[in-house]
Amino acid sequence: MATVVRACMPLPPAAVASSSAAPSTDAQAQRSPSSSSARVLVLGGTGRVGGSTATALSKLRPDLNILIAGRNREKGESLASKLGEESEFVQVDIRDRNMLEEVLQDVDLVVHAAGPFQRENECTVLQAAIATKTAYIDVCDDTDYSWRAKGFHEQAKDCGIPAITTAGIYPGVSNVMAAELVHAARSENAGTGGAGPTILTTSFLLLAEDVIAYNKGEEIKLKPYSGALSIDFGKGVRKKNVYLLNLPEVKSAYKVLGVPTVSARFGTAPFFWNWGMQAFANFLPVEFLRDKNKVIKLVGFVDPFVRAIDGIAGERVSMRVSSLEAYYF
Repeated sequence: MATVVRACMPLPPAAVASSSAAPSTDAQAQRSPSSSSARVLVLGGTGRVGGSTATALSKLRPDLNILIAGRNREKGESLASKLGEESEFVQVDIRDRNMLEEVLQDVDLVVHAAGPFQRENECTVLQAAIATKTAYIDVCDDTDYSWRAKGFHEQAKDCGIPAITTAGIYPGVSNVMAAELVHAARSENAGTGGAGPTILTTSFLLLAEDVIAYNKGEEIKLKPYSGALSIDFGKGVRKKNVYLLNLPEVKSAYKVLGVPTVSARFGTAPFFWNWGMQAFANFLPVEFLRDKNKVIKLVGFVDPFVRAIDGIAGERVSMRVSSLEAYYF
């Protein structure tokens, strides 16, 4: 039976850019997130994912000093004011290594939510975090970027900092929910919904990538947004089609867990959005879909329609999980 994995998977030290425990220095102790003056920098904080992250952190730990970094100053300052006196907006260019290192000097944790991660050839934020010995986590959802980031494991370990890559937004926190549900129940639905411009951009960029899957230990390449399967997500969502997409967990499942047959599928609703995704994959030139600037302009045109339809249809994410299979919708 083919195993479709959409759950968070533990990776061994050699494959993950995360540190092992290391003796704390006085300086590290002063910057410990357990401190009442702990500072967290959220890159992409004015976006949907980054803004939600900052809001959740603020509710979880009202004492945190949360720095909102993003392109929209007005939006960033508005969010910071809602989060309270301990929060503020900062101007940061994530492509400027020197600027990043300067900002990170007084930060305990950096959350990198400034996607999309597709077509990015450098792990600039992660490198800056390692250089300044700042704890790091990102929401990467790109296979190539995630494995490039994992290549910094030894550097992060030598610096004694935790560095976690591919927390993901495809589906991200729902990955963790899925892992827990595998232990708790045979099948459940879980998740939160809504896709902003960054996630739309990521989705369109993925349409330019061959889907990497594995069949009985053999790597195969498949066409993006093909291979439709009808999956019953239960009451409230019911049967929906899901389609092949190139997502990071597939490679991890094969290389780390040794799963011989694995692929990932994704779908959206209402159903006509899937038709649109298939049309983009089949009829738009691959060169267009690989050009991030052109895709961002396309998203600028499509996004208002998505917002309008979401207002009518509502927003949710569903995942069906069992001991052998998990499907994301």
